[in-house]
Amino acid sequence: MYPHPHNACLAFVIGGQHLPRTLPDPHVRLREASDFILTSPLGRRAQGCRLPRLSIFVRDLLEGIYRLTESCHLPEFTDHGLPHLSSLIDRISEWTIPDSRAVTVLVDVLEENEAAILLLATLMHDVGMLSQKSEDLDPQKPHWKVKGGMDVATWVRETHVNRLQRLLRRLLIGQDQSYGEILGDEIFLSSVRVAEAHTLWPWEPGFQNLGARLPGLAAVLSVADLMDEDCNRCDTSTLLNHRHGTLLNVAHWIRHSLTSERVLIRGGRIHVRILRPPATDLQIAPAFCALRNHFRLALLYTPQLGLLGAGLLGLVFDPPTDCPEAQADSLAGWNTVPGLSSQRSLLYNLLSSFMPLALLDETRVPPEVLNRARSYSFEPVDLTDFRTIRGRVEIRSPDEQIFLSNF
Repeated sequence: MYPHPHNACLAFVIGGQHLPRTLPDPHVRLREASDFILTSPLGRRAQGCRLPRLSIFVRDLLEGIYRLTESCHLPEFTDHGLPHLSSLIDRISEWTIPDSRAVTVLVDVLEENEAAILLLATLMHDVGMLSQKSEDLDPQKPHWKVKGGMDVATWVRETHVNRLQRLLRRLLIGQDQSYGEILGDEIFLSSVRVAEAHTLWPWEPGFQNLGARLPGLAAVLSVADLMDEDCNRCDTSTLLNHRHGTLLNVAHWIRHSLTSERVLIRGGRIHVRILRPPATDLQIAPAFCALRNHFRLALLYTPQLGLLGAGLLGLVFDPPTDCPEAQADSLAGWNTVPGLSSQRSLLYNLLSSFMPLALLDETRVPPEVLNRARSYSFEPVDLTDFRTIRGRVEIRSPDEQIFLSNF
């Protein structure tokens, strides 16, 4: 083993002998993340499950995810690797639920097998975002293999759940042939179904039909994922200044800097502090309505969370309405990004980054679903200008949208 670099330098000066420096270990982050996850309250609870060698299996799964992350050449994405997974595991582990007697930690109400299902589902849910191989897609759905007019990043995002099962099997069997037994266990199979459900609404069949308390576990994962919206998700300033992406990608980067602090769930309540980009005014107010509605999407999972006794009591926003006065300094110079020369273009692209339900967009959301959202006090979003730019009858081309939004 080489001496510490400082000692190596000292030996060179005194003894005239050159000693090589120790190279940094690229796997330190992997080991730190693995230790953090396995020693979290959720990780500790899961280790009592019936799956053999769970800790080793989790470490190998994380190593596979780490390798995929390191070789993923889609810098347009926000993080879907170890930092994102560690953030979700921590949010779930820190989640406390309403209790008239004392503060109750969500993890403590889970059975050990349930904790293992939730742990594995959380770690696996976005692994499809890290691969671009069409061989992992379902051969019964060949249309997914064709990108058509989609760019690669959009195609990967649209197909990432579909590629989950085949990618995991290829990844894990490649690590250890004996994992075939674990991959056939009901705990693992349930975790895959829970992971796949994270892109579904809780009333959809693929979510409702999970069985037993699995919809509750899927709701925990979905809510934890929705809450991972804050400025820690990505280095927005560096991305804006040194990365290229579509305007939709850029809008996602900017969105993360609008939530200034990590969002946790304490006693069933969610607190969110919102910032605004510099050099903006009330013209972009609809973006903040949409952002608050994005967090309100968590309330739609309240019935399923009730299966675990973890119902949500509500959200507290700072500020509760309108545009925030406090600014996000990391967004200085946003209007130098090509295609974002005005508040109008910024607003359009920010609104484009939200799910249609967060916008209460009646042209893209069925009336019965809109009624669900309104029952949880979603606020209306002014989409007048958004629809003009996007196209009211036929969706305009990206170039037309850029031209109109900057006009």
